Amino acid sequence: MNTWKLVRRTLGLLAILCVAAASAPGADDAKKAPPNLTPEQAKQMEAWMAAAKPGKEHEAMKRMEGTFDVEVEIVEQPGATPEKSKGTQKSATIMGGRYLQADYTGEAMGQTFHGVSLSGYDNLKKKHFSAWIDDMGTGILIAEGTASPDGKVITLRGQHVDPAGRQRNYRWVTTIESDDRYTFDWFEADPATGKEFRMMHNTYTRAK
Repeated sequence: MNTWKLVRRTLGLLAILCVAAASAPGADDAKKAPPNLTPEQAKQMEAWMAAAKPGKEHEAMKRMEGTFDVEVEIVEQPGATPEKSKGTQKSATIMGGRYLQADYTGEAMGQTFHGVSLSGYDNLKKKHFSAWIDDMGTGILIAEGTASPDGKVITLRGQHVDPAGRQRNYRWVTTIESDDRYTFDWFEADPATGKEFRMMHNTYTRAK
């Protein structure tokens, strides 16, 4: 086994051990490294454990857990009359509170529409992120960014290619108004002028 393969195998094993340790009951009370590790391996494992541990950013995602009634407004171009629809979103944190998974069902262009998102906070990159897939496409949208100091406004940026082959930049803004209500805005540049406009505005209200 060459040196590079050995390094990758060692780091992979450490990552697995760390995630398992960080996820286990009482993990926060028992932070000792397993036996038979060299000092360097133990140091690396401690670093992985710190990176795998959920923090305040992950705890804040719990505000968006539950079932929400969603009101959707979409415009294809600036100044157009919004197309309105309604839907339902069910969200829950997974992987020990490390990610928020949301399942949305609604309507789009007169058809039933289903989408799923996975959001989280990367401790190593110190970035919020979100990924989206739905049944009206075959790709995935991914964006990352930062939150306001109070954590109530999360702004993410990403890129996608439209059916015409044009690369387009987008900006996603999630605003937490309360434990029972938040909004999501999708901004994108108008291909004709290059100026950004709000393409989508969603309002999420906790179902009674």
